[in-house]
Amino acid sequence: MKFIHCADLHIDSRMETLPSEKTKIRREEILHTFERLCEFASENTVRAIIIAGDMFDGNKISSKTKARILYAIKNNPDVDFLYLKGNHDEGGLNAVDEGIPENLKFFSDEWTCFNYGDVNISGIVITDKNNGLFYDTLKLADDKKNIVVLHGQTAEYKSKDDGAVISIPRLKNKNIDYLALGHIHSYSENLLDLRGKYAYSGCLEGRGFDETGEKGFVLIDFSGSKPVTEFIPFATRNLYEIEFDVSESDNWYDMRRYIITRLVEDYPTNSLIKVILKGEHRPDYEIDLDDLLLRLNERFFFAKVYDKTELRISEKDFEKDKSIRGEFVRAVLKSDMDNLTKKRVIMCGINALKGEDI
Repeated sequence: MKFIHCADLHIDSRMETLPSEKTKIRREEILHTFERLCEFASENTVRAIIIAGDMFDGNKISSKTKARILYAIKNNPDVDFLYLKGNHDEGGLNAVDEGIPENLKFFSDEWTCFNYGDVNISGIVITDKNNGLFYDTLKLADDKKNIVVLHGQTAEYKSKDDGAVISIPRLKNKNIDYLALGHIHSYSENLLDLRGKYAYSGCLEGRGFDETGEKGFVLIDFSGSKPVTEFIPFATRNLYEIEFDVSESDNWYDMRRYIITRLVEDYPTNSLIKVILKGEHRPDYEIDLDDLLLRLNERFFFAKVYDKTELRISEKDFEKDKSIRGEFVRAVLKSDMDNLTKKRVIMCGINALKGEDI
């Protein structure tokens, strides 16, 4: 018997990182990825999809979005959808809403168990009232295959969102075979104890550059006595952050060509790319960010470029420069300013002498 563990879909998310036309496309893609997931489950005889929280992204969910989700669920009647609300699910689907399909089932703020032959799937929505108390009320049969569903962060994670903290030590030796977690947006899997394992499925689609790399879900196969798990990449497109060091480069245009060639060779053209330039360079090494950004956006779905390089300046390089620039640089280098301020002042001054924006 097979199950899918997914989480953190954040359907109808605002995605303020992207321009409006790209945001509209990505919002549609994220919704469509859920629809594709439903079809995958049906085609691969998956018995249930476990949604471990944050299916939505707040309380502003359009009626069209809800209608499409409910239709996708209803249209795959052989698959159960087990929905545990997360900390972003204020406006999500509710068990008392009208038109809820029979195969959409909800966890509550008390332990709820769904039975599939010898597999039991138990989950609880962590609240202020039950936080810290739910560990002792979890009772699982030793002779069953047990999946437990929670939404929150374990102690080793530092999430930007406030979420419940889940104590892995307090879940050991409780007959858990697979602990399905939501809230952290990257996939990871670890041993829980001698019997079981725990995993974050990560999100189905990355929305910003804090969600880089492959995204997807976990396929759980309980055909044997132990769960066999596999991470399935499933995103329509992925986000990548790549650093380039300009320190050994003598010519910006050669460096620009190298960056573009590397990216086109290594990453799909439908990707979202964030390029970070680092290292040191001479004052006459003119980095043209606008030009690079234009060329990358011609080749990829979306691109951003950040210049985190620093100037490499020594008095020796300018000791024979009799121009105004040389006099200016030497004067700054001999001043009492700290090194970082000197570099910034010199760069501003050189740009001003060239008639460029400061």
